[in-house]
Amino acid sequence: MNRIKLLLTAGTFLMISYALAQSGAPPGYVDNSQKQMAEMQTQMRYGQYLDALDSTAERKAEIGSVITTVFIERNQASRNRTSGVVSSESLEEVSSPAYLRGKVAELLTDRELRNFDEYEASFQESVLRGNFTRQLARVSGGLTETNQEIVLEVLMRHMGAGQKQVRRSNRDAVNESQRQMQALMDARVELSQVLSESQMQEAEKFLGQIITGLMTTQSMNEAEL
Repeated sequence: MNRIKLLLTAGTFLMISYALAQSGAPPGYVDNSQKQMAEMQTQMRYGQYLDALDSTAERKAEIGSVITTVFIERNQASRNRTSGVVSSESLEEVSSPAYLRGKVAELLTDRELRNFDEYEASFQESVLRGNFTRQLARVSGGLTETNQEIVLEVLMRHMGAGQKQVRRSNRDAVNESQRQMQALMDARVELSQVLSESQMQEAEKFLGQIITGLMTTQSMNEAEL
């Protein structure tokens, strides 16, 4: 009798394993490797914010868990879109800063939420400056070191501090692209007043790439309205 039960149990296990292999993991299933990757993303991206919270270790862990869950959702949505399971709009929704902010706002005090917003803005500016620095060195190598710094400072003053964390609807994205384009034009005018003609020509190579990128992004979003 025991042997029969063992065989039945083993047979059931094999059938379940086969079904999972054919259809994939059940909805909502998260394996340990996915969770570990999301936890690593949380620590790398928001570890400093969580460490700075004036709260208990348990509450920090709770907030960190919410952020980790959002990263799991983002990673899953990305995999789903690659396989054609969900639309790009679904990925854009969970990937937007506003989506994560809405989740953590349920646990944060007003002061903690303000600090979170400041942390996000600082991070976004750091990323933007890093991207500008690499791109500037690559396409405008004729700029002097001093003028490279001037170009970066002017761009960050016009395009960095005014960044908005839009909700990623196509209309919002179009409006943000238009705002960035105007900010870039203002930066261009200012640079033309402080750089020599030859140095401005070098800067134009860099500015031209940014303009092309903004126009491409805006056209794509307008086409989806």
